[in-house]
Amino acid sequence: MSRLAVFALVVAAVAASVAACGTAARRSSARASVRFPSTAAGRQARWLFGAVRHLPIPDRTIAAHFDRAYLASLPAPGAATLNAGLVGVQHLRLDAITTRTPRRLVFVVTVNGKAKLRVRIAVDGQGLISQLHLLPAGGLAPAPPAPPGSTPPPAVIPATRVRQIPVGVGSPALRGTLTLPAGNGPFPAVVLVGGSGPGDEDETVGPNKPFRDIALGLAARGIASIRYDKRTRDYPRSLNPRTGTPTQEYVPDALAAIHLLQHQPAVNPHRIFVLGHSQGGTYAPLIAKRAPSVTGVILLAAGAEPLGAAMLRQERYLATLPGTIGAQAKAELPYLTRQVAEINNPAKLAKDSPDTVLLGGTRPAYYLSALRYDEVATARAIPQPLLLLQGARDYRATVADDLDVWRKGLRGRKRVTVVQFPKADHLFLDGRGPPTPLEYTKPGHVDSKVTATIARWIDNIKGSSAQPPRRS
Repeated sequence: MSRLAVFALVVAAVAASVAACGTAARRSSARASVRFPSTAAGRQARWLFGAVRHLPIPDRTIAAHFDRAYLASLPAPGAATLNAGLVGVQHLRLDAITTRTPRRLVFVVTVNGKAKLRVRIAVDGQGLISQLHLLPAGGLAPAPPAPPGSTPPPAVIPATRVRQIPVGVGSPALRGTLTLPAGNGPFPAVVLVGGSGPGDEDETVGPNKPFRDIALGLAARGIASIRYDKRTRDYPRSLNPRTGTPTQEYVPDALAAIHLLQHQPAVNPHRIFVLGHSQGGTYAPLIAKRAPSVTGVILLAAGAEPLGAAMLRQERYLATLPGTIGAQAKAELPYLTRQVAEINNPAKLAKDSPDTVLLGGTRPAYYLSALRYDEVATARAIPQPLLLLQGARDYRATVADDLDVWRKGLRGRKRVTVVQFPKADHLFLDGRGPPTPLEYTKPGHVDSKVTATIARWIDNIKGSSAQPPRRS
């Protein structure tokens, strides 16, 4: 998922909830019978609870309370993203604490006297905030019914048609799920590779779980899949910040997932595909290059624009939106423009100290590796067929800035299929009008036409001629 995924989760969950709540004097309060515990997580929750009285929270203060890895996972600059996510919170009341451990706390708050949110906060070994999730506390509204004749949404697919099996991917093992159709197989199978940030196996954003939708939709059509948490989620410190690269972030675990599928009796080892979404799509061709037995590559909203340029373009788009999101983006544009100029300079990055902290808390090695990687050339050079899917309402990876770059670079290459979806956004959820981060608070499902397109394409692709390892 793109670097704005966390922004969409935090900003949208809070801003959409408070937008309908009116205004009140900015203050925070707690019921006398409910207090934060005197634990590391409780102390950070108490600080955050009080910090909303004086927005924006200074960058230095945020750095003193948040784990660097967490800040680095946010769209840059991280401090501004956090402040943007809290804009509109004018009154907080602590209603209940539902889970408490020394390093983890889940509690329910009332925002601006009306909207209830469930807040989950976790701290690292130094007592700094390493996770912060905000979701509606009252449960999710039911998803809209599927159009007549379409595949039912995952929530209503009969359990007898799908088998969900927990698996571990890589070492140390990541939480993953092998989804199998009913029957004995062997089935074609897809490895689902998520986008940027420490996403979970479902690519959860607010109430939406696009990878779960795709996995269940494919299973209903006779195709297996495996999806898994990002290593930066299950093991936040596993990627060395001084030397870590996107290649290290994406390729080894995807190769481990391919290997796992090749040794599943219900999977046809000659018909394994790689599907990458957003930044995962950017690196899917490299995964296929490293695993020549892969049968085909599917790119969903895959980025082809340099990271810095993409972040700046997205911020400029957000600046055109009304309300607090637009205002905050406009305020951050000068800073972001200067920072992007720095990370887009490979000569300077090569000379920087490995400890230099750049945009979003990321180090030079990561940005330098991204600049040196040519995803389109890699895709052109690999032999596997390619399927590129793109939503026309996607402002993160766009038709003009990303899909057209892929199409131009792949012109003349055989076995390239491109399909656009006029109403789809970055998560391939249908919508109307100009896209905004707030739309991700609305529960929905990946358009069934997307899954059907993937399934038809897979059915038409012959098995790989490369021989996978024999099953033991």
